[in-house]
Amino acid sequence: MSENLPRVETIVDDLYSLPPADFVSHRAGYVARFKKAGDKAGATRIGALRKPTVVAWLVNTLARRDESALAELFDLGEQLERAQQRGDGPRLRELSTARSTSIRALTDRAVSLGRGLGATVGDNAAREIANTLNAAMADAEIRDRVRTGRTVVAETYSGFGPALLSLVPDPPDDDDDDDYPASPEVEDDREKADEAERNRLLAELDSAESDLDTARTEADEAQVDTERTASELRSAAAEVERIEAELEVARVAEQAAREAIEASVVQAKSAAEAVESARARVAEAQSALEQLT
Repeated sequence: MSENLPRVETIVDDLYSLPPADFVSHRAGYVARFKKAGDKAGATRIGALRKPTVVAWLVNTLARRDESALAELFDLGEQLERAQQRGDGPRLRELSTARSTSIRALTDRAVSLGRGLGATVGDNAAREIANTLNAAMADAEIRDRVRTGRTVVAETYSGFGPALLSLVPDPPDDDDDDDYPASPEVEDDREKADEAERNRLLAELDSAESDLDTARTEADEAQVDTERTASELRSAAAEVERIEAELEVARVAEQAAREAIEASVVQAKSAAEAVESARARVAEAQSALEQLT
């Protein structure tokens, strides 16, 4: 009777709720169950799931623990987009401030959740969490991954597509006291150049982290394969030893049988000689008897 397997979607949710250190072993366990049950398609799909980075896991944890707060953030993003389309400057500035406040609060919440679960979360990780939430507000695909708790790596916004982030910068700090501020045009160009460079560097970092994560996953899988092969080798060696021991016992039994046959042949020959001798004596006795009579 085949195993009653859980739905693949349920397994995906389970895997992406786990700390990254537990991901590979649990994924391998699910793959083995599906293969044993003959569901090769399910095993292939599960085996292709990528291990999340720590930052991605923190975002996934936030999505599961604070779903309503994330929904409010994404609703805020929709309001920003509508205000942008209307060209409503005052509303854009109001919503931009609310966006910054919400992202800071959610980032702090994610950091707190991670530390509560025993993870070490530094400033770089916190910045990547904030960048991922920003990107989710601007990109629908990223938003879907974040909302469903299936983020794999820290996300960044590339600057293309439905861009509300690059057009709605954070409000300036209250302590910005430059005596000679740049003109709006120069400041806008400078911000765009800085944003483009920052996005480029973040994209490079994201690519490097993705490659590192892939390499680690492959190394983990290779280690699992190595351990499995070593176990199979040990089992084969033990089987060879067992067969060799049985073969030795058979050889000893064969030798004993040969020796027993040889002894039986000698004994039979001796018995035959005794029979012939007895027959000769009987003949002599009969001949002597006949002469007497």
